[in-house]
Amino acid sequence: MDPEPQKIRVVVAEDHLLFRETIRRLLWNTPDIEVVGVAEYGGNALDLTLEKQPDILLLDLELPGSMDGVEIARHLHQTNSPIKVLIVSAHAEPVYVQAVLEEGVAGYLLKEDVSDTICDVIRGVARGERGWFSRKISPPS
Repeated sequence: MDPEPQKIRVVVAEDHLLFRETIRRLLWNTPDIEVVGVAEYGGNALDLTLEKQPDILLLDLELPGSMDGVEIARHLHQTNSPIKVLIVSAHAEPVYVQAVLEEGVAGYLLKEDVSDTICDVIRGVARGERGWFSRKISPPS
């Protein structure tokens, strides 16, 4: 009998309850993805991520508390963390995208695109793919 394939471990850092629960439900029924933690505050999101050591951190840019999403991405990047960061945001403006690209994120999805693409994007990021962007975002060259 073949061993069960390794699941992609994900932490979700999102302050809006409805959106956080929507992501959790989308991923709940996906057999190869496991949500290992959920955080709604910035400092808590970083602590939980460091504790759980997921494969991927789904990270909102605007988190209340001591750290925002850019600061969390920066910390993980500067410490050479193996955790891949995927931004999920309502902001499509280039200034937001550029700020996190400089911090080594694997992609940037708009919240409006999550329900259509999140599982495929998570799988791609887990394989080491970078450059996942919502269609409405023009990544800087």
